[in-house]
Amino acid sequence: MDPQELDWIVQKASELLVDKVREAPITEGDIKLAFDIFAEPRLKKIASSFESEEEYTEAVNYVRVKLHEVAQKLNSENWPEG
Repeated sequence: MDPQELDWIVQKASELLVDKVREAPITEGDIKLAFDIFAEPRLKKIASSFESEEEYTEAVNYVRVKLHEVAQKLNSENWPEG
């Protein structure tokens, strides 16, 4: 598993969240949409580079966690609580 490739996937999927946060706080549905539209197809495309199904699952989980972190950061920067 190439961490740089996974970080690139996170970065590109995060661009969807950056656009979304301008309109309203990012929701769980927005994160899922960013994953479904951008990250998942790319992960499937490189699936053969993983040594096992477990390693692929770890990569999926890594990307999901990172997208949640990005969403939390963007929400706190753009929609601070009163």
